[in-house]
Amino acid sequence: MRYMLKYGMACLLLLLTLSSCRKEPVYDVVPEIEYRRVEQYHFEEFGVKRDSLVLVVGFKDGDGNLGLSSDTASSDWQAPFNPGSIYHDNFVTTMYVRVQDGAGGFRFEPYPFPVPGFQFSGRFQRLSADERPEPLEGEIKYTINEITSDLFLLGPGAVIKFDIHIYDRNSPVPNKSNVVTTEEITLFQPE
Repeated sequence: MRYMLKYGMACLLLLLTLSSCRKEPVYDVVPEIEYRRVEQYHFEEFGVKRDSLVLVVGFKDGDGNLGLSSDTASSDWQAPFNPGSIYHDNFVTTMYVRVQDGAGGFRFEPYPFPVPGFQFSGRFQRLSADERPEPLEGEIKYTINEITSDLFLLGPGAVIKFDIHIYDRNSPVPNKSNVVTTEEITLFQPE
């Protein structure tokens, strides 16, 4: 019994020692993203076909300053993140639609939104509760609630894709991540 206690304590001490030696990963302070997937949901309401998309990207950031508060009284609504600034939206998308080219093939062109300057860009929430710089990694799930066949003049079978990049909260000039491209997405097709 004495030997079990002696060896048990030695194993416990060794386990505690090894677990305390874990080093935090070292990432660049400029965020890096990778495309993971698109989650797509189809539905129809009042004869209008609608799709909801969730764009999922993985991220790594060395100082963990990702995300912006939705509280309009916070500093996340002051320059450079104020409305009208190019940094107001920290999850930036450019949508492309597949069109036929003259040679019988296809190419992707930026989608001509009915409202000039409109994109499906927006803000994602802060990923860390404090201002302490620390490396972060994980996934961001960004939802585009409704793409409708009537508003966007895209019929069933239309194929789109997105370019995506994010900004961090670095001030006065936020750091821009790399740009990733989603897979092709076929709209308004029930599964």
